[in-house]
Amino acid sequence: MKGTLHLILGTPDSGRRSILSHANTPESPQAGSHFLLPEELKDHTLPHTCWRWEEEEFRFSGSEPASPAEFFLFFSNNLDLADQFEASLSLLSSETELELGRIIVFLNSRLLVQPDSSITEWIDGAVHFADALCFTHRENDNASDIAKCKERFDSMRYPLETYVLGKKKAPPLERILSPSARRISHAFDPQDLLEPEDSPQNDTYLARQPNGKRQRPIPRPFASR
Repeated sequence: MKGTLHLILGTPDSGRRSILSHANTPESPQAGSHFLLPEELKDHTLPHTCWRWEEEEFRFSGSEPASPAEFFLFFSNNLDLADQFEASLSLLSSETELELGRIIVFLNSRLLVQPDSSITEWIDGAVHFADALCFTHRENDNASDIAKCKERFDSMRYPLETYVLGKKKAPPLERILSPSARRISHAFDPQDLLEPEDSPQNDTYLARQPNGKRQRPIPRPFASR
């Protein structure tokens, strides 16, 4: 694989595939983007390759672009997020001509209205790694919840960018996919620049207990949804 890899996380019905499909319009700077999808998200309207989960790694089947491309690797909500982040680190390490672009979370804003604790914990875990958080399905009854969510991460001094995406305007993909890192996690930073406490093994959500379990596990509230 050769090109730029964006990691895509999203809640059910967040519209992440349709939003990113704008990257393949002729006038888009990202024209030629290729989607790497779990089986449950495969979409024959998009240029895509499906991946399967084997031995804690992403395995790809089907054809990939021969020329340098921009890849969107969609995570599965049926698998542990931390495991998929570790697999992404492994993929980037083994594919020397592949570089990380951005880690983007798409959030269906309807879930912000009286969310249960597992959804809040999932959002916290996802946003910990994210460069950008995109809110979709903004409506009158969730507008204040979007504002509270943004204010919460601002108050914790998260450097990530936030976008409220509407239906009438094309998404600002050039800004959303800008390669500048805005994540609070250091897990994907160059290893030679990291202090020991910032290594992936010591990341808040990647660190493990002596029994192998995560010190701070991320729940899976959207499994099979």
